[in-house]
Amino acid sequence: MTRGVSKPRVRWLQLLVLLPFLVICAQLIKIQVFEHDKYLKRAIGQREHREIIPATRGNIYDRHQRALALSLSTWRLGISTSLAEDADSTAAHVGKFLDVDPAQLARRIERARPGHIVVARNAVVHLDTLQMLTSHKAITDEELRTRAYPLGGTGASLMGFCRETDNGGRLATGLEQALDDLLAGAPGEGLIFNTVTGGSDGRKELVRPRDGSDVVLTIDADLQVIAESRLAERVAACNAAGGAVVIVDPWTGEILAAADTPVIIDRSEADTPDVWDNACFTGAYEPGSVMKIFTSASLLQRAVIDTTTAYDCDDIQFDGYRIRNSEGHDFGVMSFGGAFAHSSNVYFARAVLNLRKSEFYRDLVEFGFGAACGLQYPGKTRGILNAPETWSGRSQSTIAIGQEIMCTPVQLTMALAAVANGGELMVPRLIREIRAKDGSSVERFPPVSQRRVMTPALAALLRESMAQAVREGTGRNAIVAWTEVAGKTGTAQKARPGEGYIPGLYMSTFLGMAPASTPRLVILTMIDEPDYAHHYASQSAAPLFADIIEEIGRTTDWFVGVDARAGALTERSELADTRSTPDLLYLSSEAARMEVERAGFRLDGALGEGRIVAQSPSPGSPCPDGGAIRVTVAPERREVAAAGVACPDLTGLSSRQVRRAAARMGLPLEIDGVGYVTAQTPAPGERVGNGGVTVRMASRW
Repeated sequence: MTRGVSKPRVRWLQLLVLLPFLVICAQLIKIQVFEHDKYLKRAIGQREHREIIPATRGNIYDRHQRALALSLSTWRLGISTSLAEDADSTAAHVGKFLDVDPAQLARRIERARPGHIVVARNAVVHLDTLQMLTSHKAITDEELRTRAYPLGGTGASLMGFCRETDNGGRLATGLEQALDDLLAGAPGEGLIFNTVTGGSDGRKELVRPRDGSDVVLTIDADLQVIAESRLAERVAACNAAGGAVVIVDPWTGEILAAADTPVIIDRSEADTPDVWDNACFTGAYEPGSVMKIFTSASLLQRAVIDTTTAYDCDDIQFDGYRIRNSEGHDFGVMSFGGAFAHSSNVYFARAVLNLRKSEFYRDLVEFGFGAACGLQYPGKTRGILNAPETWSGRSQSTIAIGQEIMCTPVQLTMALAAVANGGELMVPRLIREIRAKDGSSVERFPPVSQRRVMTPALAALLRESMAQAVREGTGRNAIVAWTEVAGKTGTAQKARPGEGYIPGLYMSTFLGMAPASTPRLVILTMIDEPDYAHHYASQSAAPLFADIIEEIGRTTDWFVGVDARAGALTERSELADTRSTPDLLYLSSEAARMEVERAGFRLDGALGEGRIVAQSPSPGSPCPDGGAIRVTVAPERREVAAAGVACPDLTGLSSRQVRRAAARMGLPLEIDGVGYVTAQTPAPGERVGNGGVTVRMASRW
């Protein structure tokens, strides 16, 4: 009889078999019921994940639609080795489209199985090529964004850069930073489906990215290249620390070029912070004598002087201070035209005292000095123009000659543009148009005038004065052979905050326009710390201006249609058919008419009653027989010139000569007798009183 198994043991065996089943069931219930959301999320995370879909950054173009900054798609290309059934054939397929060694790639595939490998991290491939490459099931692709600058270093400090940082942010400078809100767009979001091998099995777009807008600038890439190349050459020739060039269309306010130093050739070698700061917008400095253009505008517009007003420009003593001419030049008694052409500090320092401080300050503010320019460039400065209540006893005189005031190159250029266009201060512009990615226009920016700052007649007079400064004065080295230019030099001792003026360091500026009569371009050239042999603006900034004008005329269409004969220098081969222009300055309009007819020329201009205060061509210049001489006539002055005028020595002058001398100085004149001056009241060197000047004349002297 077989002995049976006891019932307790059977129960224990049954429990041992049932217990694991119960544990499994409990675990399933826990997972399926109580932790369902947790494990579902984990499963979804293994199967798919969300990622940011970057927006395409907007492109930047110059005014002629040439690309200055582009967003390019690059691709991270890889291989899911578990799907590469034959390593050799997969490697051969990739080798058809990418520069890889198929044999080495096949070995990498075998070593990496069943993982994922990256074949190219920033591949630039055509979309058709990409489509053929990814037709193989093992090839994975991920689109990336890269910023490219097709013109290399051209306009680098103006354009700046935009780079992705390691933490997913953006680092930008220049216009890339200033226009970021327009260019950046908004990223989207996508759902990526993963394969078991770590690759991708497609993407579902959840939120579509909004691409950035394209921006068309006012910049002309051709002019930017010319400005940068010529600036670099001149800085090297003058052994200078740096410089800047600004080119503006005076009729629209559009900035066409803004070059500074160092001039960047290769962007990859320009990572120091100062390289990305464009001094045309951020570099305020004391401009020196170019400020006399705007001092003249204030003086003439408020009629406290006219072009016949003269001062003794050797009298350096003011009320408690001294103002000297550059290098101590002795000019004697000069009227406005000569003082402007030869840049007499004493003349303008004395003439400006006829203005109230508040008037002079208000006029400079009207020109845009001391005010924000409103341009889209980061770190721009408004310069420095202190309120008149803070001025010292000499501030009005020193500001008149370009000291105690700081301006940026862009401010100076825009102010001169108002002189060039007849008196309208234009809003400076860097952007012409904003466009959507499909090329449609989102917004255009037409020219806008801020305000009128002078009359057209005054603007014309200033242009002629600047042309005279080039023909006869400190701007001679700005002359070009094929058209007349107008401009003003400025040589300023360099000042630094907390240090004052630094001996031996200068900022040399030429502010000019071309052509002189109907300007198409206004150009500022500035050389920072030239060596002493080139420290005058006439030796450094003025030749740079001429170089730029010459190359623009030779290589671009900005001066197409300009009458190359008007105001141009006459070629030597043509002198046989010309005669010297007579000197008409300060003659009465009737006397000038008679003189011109006698010399065989024609008189052109507004020929009212008064005195000739400007003429073109200038006296002694060649002019074709029968050619026209253009003159500007100012009304006769009846009042005595401002205090401070010393009476010149008139002894021995003819009747015509003494009348002309008195007209230059704006002095009432009484003549007793005929012939030549034998006596005068007041005596030479004495101050002229309210009675003016009286001379006695005899038939022989």
